[in-house]
Amino acid sequence: MRSLPFRSFSLLTITTLALLVSLAFPHGAAAQCPTLGPFQSHQGGGSVVCPCFVPGERAGATFVTIPDSLFPIEILKVGIGWGSQFGGAPQSQEQAIKIYQGGLPNPGAAIFSLPGPIMTDGFINTFDVEPLPGQIIVNDTFTVVLEFLNQNAGNIFAPSMVHDGNGCIPGRNVIFAIPGGWTDACAAGVTGDWVVEVTYRQVNCVSTDVEEFVVTNVPVAVHRPEPNPFSQSTNIRFTLAEAGQVDLSVYDIRGRLVDNLANRVFSAGQHTVAWNGKSNQRGNLPSGVYFVKVEAGNFRSTQKVILNK
Repeated sequence: MRSLPFRSFSLLTITTLALLVSLAFPHGAAAQCPTLGPFQSHQGGGSVVCPCFVPGERAGATFVTIPDSLFPIEILKVGIGWGSQFGGAPQSQEQAIKIYQGGLPNPGAAIFSLPGPIMTDGFINTFDVEPLPGQIIVNDTFTVVLEFLNQNAGNIFAPSMVHDGNGCIPGRNVIFAIPGGWTDACAAGVTGDWVVEVTYRQVNCVSTDVEEFVVTNVPVAVHRPEPNPFSQSTNIRFTLAEAGQVDLSVYDIRGRLVDNLANRVFSAGQHTVAWNGKSNQRGNLPSGVYFVKVEAGNFRSTQKVILNK
């Protein structure tokens, strides 16, 4: 971390779907605990930019005040405050957003990493991580950080993490410096709390929230894509109990649409749609994990496929 002048400004909020997909079941899903938050690490009152980092360094917040009675919790969304000294900086792709099960003096190994977040100047950039494979479950104090890919130290025009202007609370703000490792951001000279937010829900609760049920008006069964992994083409099969509109799309690991395979009315019965591992805009795609979303009425299903060229 390197010290530079700060700029005060106000942040808006922008939400990005880490993956534009969600899971559901043909005849409804069990009610979930209600969503809570966003829970803020900062106290509000404006934001101050800190263009003082080099690639590989990290900055973020340790959440220590969520009531013990709520744990374990599942993290659904993560928000990071981002800005520049003079405003209007171009979007920046950084290394990763990471979550750790622990706090200072060392939060330990990351339990979750969202690679390549795109950060927009002047916003709390919120990423919906719930649709990603697996749940992000924490049982106690946890830490959320942004790892930098681009150097902003020494560049007064570069965007960076921001903190509030209400003073830095020790034990709640962290920096991973190169060299030096983990340290309390307050001790390093940061004068406010990093702007970091999380939205979450309890893992164990008694919920009567009927709005959490997902009920389809077009009964659907989605079968496993075959072959999977694949090198040339994979077949997506689904069965409709009655005719209905179906949207079938493919997304990459960052939630970007790579192909829309179908968006039309299908008759009742079984259907097969092939995907050739290409993008309708970018052509050939690299090997990796992709997600096929089938949507019909209120029904949504996600299948992971692996392209292995």
